[in-house]
This record gives sequence, structure tokens and C-alpha cells, in this order.
Amino acid sequence: MKNIGVLQARFSSSRLPGKVLLKVNSKPLLEVQIKRILQANNIDKLILATSVESSDDELEYLGRRIGIEVFRGSLSDVLDRFYQATQDYDFDNLVRLTGDCPLIDPDVIDKVIEKHILEGNDYTTNALEATYPDGLDVEVLKRDVFIECWKKATKKSEREHVTLYVNSKP
Repeated sequence: MKNIGVLQARFSSSRLPGKVLLKVNSKPLLEVQIKRILQANNIDKLILATSVESSDDELEYLGRRIGIEVFRGSLSDVLDRFYQATQDYDFDNLVRLTGDCPLIDPDVIDKVIEKHILEGNDYTTNALEATYPDGLDVEVLKRDVFIECWKKATKKSEREHVTLYVNSKP
């Protein structure tokens, strides 16, 4: 099984602009988060997906400096940004991670992926029910389910929030 991780992050934030670049021990939070994600054993490739807005230039620079793939796409259509970011890769599962979880635990990432694969789920998350503290959120989607979401999600809210479409289906 190939698992591709996509970390969505942007500089703009209504509550705390620039939060992903705030520093802890002289390192931007986004760098801390990326290094933690890279410790997960079950992610075969990690892509930083940010927007084409000039305010996200520094995020692209940071990702490239660390040595991970960076994709830039729509600011508002985050689902399309994820889809476009993954088009050049063969993968079985998409692992969605968000830039507002800088202290993500690589072991939690691995456990959610393992549960997803072991149970043969279309979608697995630890974020809908409080199974872990806030900030340790992981979502995993089978590739075909992810593509179906991208094709069928039509509401603005479903395009802005990557898994809203799949979460709204019975």
C-alpha cells in the first residue's frame, strides 16, 4: 500500500495570520510539524499543499529547504489543491494533515493509517470523535473515494474543506 501525505498550510488566517511560521526554539512551527510527520513510518511521500497567493511564498521556500515536495494551488478550493497536488503520484491512500496541528504525533499518524488498511475502510479519522486531543488530527481516504469527492463535491463548503463531502454522506 502506498500512502501519500498531503499537509495543507497557508500563511493567511483570520484568527492568527502567520501562525504556521511562528517560532518555537527558533524553528517555524510548520518546520517542526513537517519533521514530525516525516517520522511516521506509513507515509511514503509528503507534499506541502499551499496556495498560489504571494503570502505563501515563504511556506514554499521552507518546504523546499527541508526537502519535501511543494504544490501551490487554489486558496479557496482546497479539495482541488489536494487533487492537483497528487496527480503525478501513484498511491492507494491519501493522508490528510493540516498546518494547524504542529505537534502531530507520528505514532498517531501510523495508527490511523494502520487501522484504515486493516479494516479496509474507505475513510478513517480520529477527528470526528474525540479519540485523541485536539491537534493530533489525521484523516485517511482511499484514492478512489478521494477522487469521487473531488468529482462530486459541488458546494463551496465541500470544496473548501477536503473531507466535508465524504463526511456528509450516510
